[in-house]
Amino acid sequence: MIYLSVPAVPISTNHAYVTGRNGIRFLTKEGKAFKNLFKVHIARQYPRELQTLRPNMPYTALVLFTFKGEDTLFCKGYATGAAENRYKPLDVSNRYKLLEDTLKEATNIDDRHYFSAGFEKNWSETAERTDIWIWNEETERSPLRELFNQLVGGLAAPGAKSY
Repeated sequence: MIYLSVPAVPISTNHAYVTGRNGIRFLTKEGKAFKNLFKVHIARQYPRELQTLRPNMPYTALVLFTFKGEDTLFCKGYATGAAENRYKPLDVSNRYKLLEDTLKEATNIDDRHYFSAGFEKNWSETAERTDIWIWNEETERSPLRELFNQLVGGLAAPGAKSY
């Protein structure tokens, strides 16, 4: 298992990409800025860990997005009835695509190699960051894969194999 931590949270897919007149999607300035920050940070902080990632291996990724400030996730007026919803519309899965694309560029491991992925959001008063755990499922079993196998059990299609 390797662990990476980056002092930033990816912007949402809605803000990371725009569609041009001819229907081609482009990365925005903000998307490019996140990708650059992420790639430079992990190249400097985790060179040994990155060398352990190999192509044509099955991986599992677990990602924790930590946002700065409780008000990033929660509507203040909910307790008093001023807000209809308890949580703000902060779609965590919408942030995974930019992270996945950036991981591909930083590691040369295409997202087709990730057979399992899980993500969670939380908040901190001090700083935002993204924590990533990656397991090579051919050499080690991830807790996420173990949980998935326990939950699915005999529900998989007959003869189905993941990797």
